[in-house]
Amino acid sequence: MPSLKRYCQFTLVILFFCCQLSIAQDFIWAPDFPEGSTIPVLDAPDQNGNNQTLNGLTGEKGLMLFFSRSFDWCPYCKAQLADITAIQTEMEALGFNIASMTYDSIETLKIAEEDFGVGFTMLHDEAIKHINAFGIRNPVPEPDSFAYGIPRPGIMLVSPDGTILRKFAEEDYRERPNLTYVLEAARAL
Repeated sequence: MPSLKRYCQFTLVILFFCCQLSIAQDFIWAPDFPEGSTIPVLDAPDQNGNNQTLNGLTGEKGLMLFFSRSFDWCPYCKAQLADITAIQTEMEALGFNIASMTYDSIETLKIAEEDFGVGFTMLHDEAIKHINAFGIRNPVPEPDSFAYGIPRPGIMLVSPDGTILRKFAEEDYRERPNLTYVLEAARAL
């Protein structure tokens, strides 16, 4: 009988992992832009009101571009902003500059820059054109909500020519990509 019990336990474990893999594979962040594709034109004002493009934002190896919901009201975004600020020096040493993008106003971005001691570019997505172009706009809330236009958060490592090298995202907006994996990927590039 012990072998039948072990067989059943083994079967349950396998079924559990297969279900988890199936669930994990259903979520694809920025589905129209897989790794190896080129990002849409990047052209947005920063926290100082200056227009920025991919060419001006990239480091030697590229750009770590991350999309967040809001640095004004989202506690998960604020925590991520602090975490990414903490790895800025290491990312730059690896040849990647950092830029964030939210629908937050330029004024809100400036306040977040000062509050968190941010040393990288924070982009304002006017009329949510970039979030829509990437296909990452959260389907809710409704257009009359204060949170209309928020993206599903995620991170891209982008080469200087705009090629997506790696993507990182979690299905649940409360979870953010592990920055250890982002750093490992940047080291490998």
